[in-house]
Amino acid sequence: MASIKVEVRPIEHKKWHDKTGQESFTRPKKIQALLDSNTMKYATGLTEEDIKALRKKGVNYDLSDNYDSENLHPFWDSSMAVIKLENNTMFFDLDNALEFIKVKVMKASKFVANSMAEYENGTWPDATHVIFDEAEQAQVLASKVETRNTAIIEASKLSPDRKVELILVMGGRNMKNQSADFVAVELDKVLNKNPEEFLRNLKMDKKQIAAHALVLEALQKSVLRREGQRIFHMDSPLGIDEIEVAEYLAKEENQDIRLLVLQKINNL
Repeated sequence: MASIKVEVRPIEHKKWHDKTGQESFTRPKKIQALLDSNTMKYATGLTEEDIKALRKKGVNYDLSDNYDSENLHPFWDSSMAVIKLENNTMFFDLDNALEFIKVKVMKASKFVANSMAEYENGTWPDATHVIFDEAEQAQVLASKVETRNTAIIEASKLSPDRKVELILVMGGRNMKNQSADFVAVELDKVLNKNPEEFLRNLKMDKKQIAAHALVLEALQKSVLRREGQRIFHMDSPLGIDEIEVAEYLAKEENQDIRLLVLQKINNL
């Protein structure tokens, strides 16, 4: 069985010399587990479970995160624990105990972003390198595939009317009176775009989704109108947005208005 590798890449920043990777003049950076000023312990990234697993593999390094201001830590302050961040892509083998430890330290370091997405979102402003974990990436992708598959299965159970409502709520397209094939294609589009949201909508009250779809269709057909910060039926304000109006129309005491709106839509 192939070992799992963790890939670490330098984050390319535009330099005056226009050199990147191995051609870059930027010197490699050395990091190690530093003292966390909040906890006064070394930021190793290792959990108790990690240390127990390493012990079972025969690792005898002192992996405690305790800090002693008068004495160097036998492991974390040693050259063995230093990580050299090169200007080119590096690979760390998680089956190798020392490299596993270094990956954990990198994940706890402000100089190594845990993912490019987090770096681009501003989570790691000081990062010079980014970490790419095959195992974590596989888990993320597997989870997305599972979610999409679940959404497809649940979509197949829906009535034609429910499919039309969800397409309108999620995609903004009114598919009433369209062929089953056309509806299926549009449903597949909204499902693939955001399967998580699709499943969340399925868990919502059916009456609420139906009311939301009704509001959207009524706005499209000018049965309801948006004026300023409110949505009106004739001269009566119903709410400030589609959700609030849908909640209003879903209430038992407002069914006469809902039926009136529905009748006007059907007569168009």
